Amino acid sequence: MQTQFDAIVVGGGVAGNASALGLAQAGVRVAHVCLDAPVSLGDAFDARIYALSNPNVALLKRLRVWDALDATRMCSVSDMCVMGDSAQSKSGLGGSLHFSAYDTNMTELAWIVEQNNIQKALQMALRFVPNLTAFRTNAATLHVREHGIDITTLTGDVLSAPLLVGADGANSWARQAHHIEHTFFDYEQHGVVANFACERPHFNCAHQWFFNNGDVLALLPLPNQCASMVYSCTTPVSTHIMSMNDVELAQHVRELSHNTLGALTPLTTAQAFPLKRMLANKFIAPHTLLIGDAAHTVHPLAGQGLNLGLQDLSTWLDLMTQRKSHRAINDPVLLRRYERARLAPTMEMQGVTHALNRLFQSPHPIARHARNVGMSLLDAAPPLKRKLIQAAMGQQTTDTP
Repeated sequence: MQTQFDAIVVGGGVAGNASALGLAQAGVRVAHVCLDAPVSLGDAFDARIYALSNPNVALLKRLRVWDALDATRMCSVSDMCVMGDSAQSKSGLGGSLHFSAYDTNMTELAWIVEQNNIQKALQMALRFVPNLTAFRTNAATLHVREHGIDITTLTGDVLSAPLLVGADGANSWARQAHHIEHTFFDYEQHGVVANFACERPHFNCAHQWFFNNGDVLALLPLPNQCASMVYSCTTPVSTHIMSMNDVELAQHVRELSHNTLGALTPLTTAQAFPLKRMLANKFIAPHTLLIGDAAHTVHPLAGQGLNLGLQDLSTWLDLMTQRKSHRAINDPVLLRRYERARLAPTMEMQGVTHALNRLFQSPHPIARHARNVGMSLLDAAPPLKRKLIQAAMGQQTTDTP
């Protein structure tokens, strides 16, 4: 069977589902190609947690899914406390930063939301949006024509459209099908995630500790006096952590966090995933654009991976819906504008997170002293802190179509 659409979206993660929804809501006839198993919210919090910035909360509202999220499982972040080399904190050289939503005239710095909470709301919206046809399969082959592309799925369907949106993750089929090369860096670290009930209240504060070997521990606030751990650590450390039982890990995290939240009771078993940085050499190809992890991945120490991806989508929706009437949805001018608009903030975020990771891995006494003094000096400079928060929120401008 051959079917003609306006756009084909490949990918069933948060970025893929949001992309298919956003395009369909804009009146685009969408073929959504993904193996998207229905998700549900269990009694325990998901291991995968996202810190959504305010611009991406605005995007989810634009997609009309924000109000469909389970609000009882979300937590706002009103403050963030960042500590430098914790091993040196008793000597007064630890360095620290405190970010407050109040000081920056925002209602919150971010929202902590489970992956499945977002996915459930997106999947529900996709069932009822017009202009969308779902193909529960994977893409197999790609053929580029003069005015569009053809995709053959594993089930034999041939789908044609002027535009392909690749939002299918770090191992993107769309990127590989176009033979788009990418740069790659293996941090030789793992992100270990788990959730805990806390003895002490977190007061909607996210805590983060940078250690002198480059490891980073974050405890993010969850409802009902719970916290989500994201521990970016070297492979030997993650191997050791994953060998612990849940109670041992809870005690270990309590010690690493200096008893900040008191005794921790495990809610989920820890999971680990490798940390790698990737940047596609191009975000676009003939009749094609890449969104989210298909185009880039970053170190999670700033919690900006999904935020970057959703801002990719927000930028494209603006360019697409505001384009002049003579420009087709796959106009090369629009695609180039998208790439220019997203390349700079992506490279900037990758550079910042990579530099921080390298800086805190340096054991040299001068480097340790400089980074901790720098944190303390920044904490004493409110205007600089406000600019840092704005950059972390992904504030940006785009070209006019």
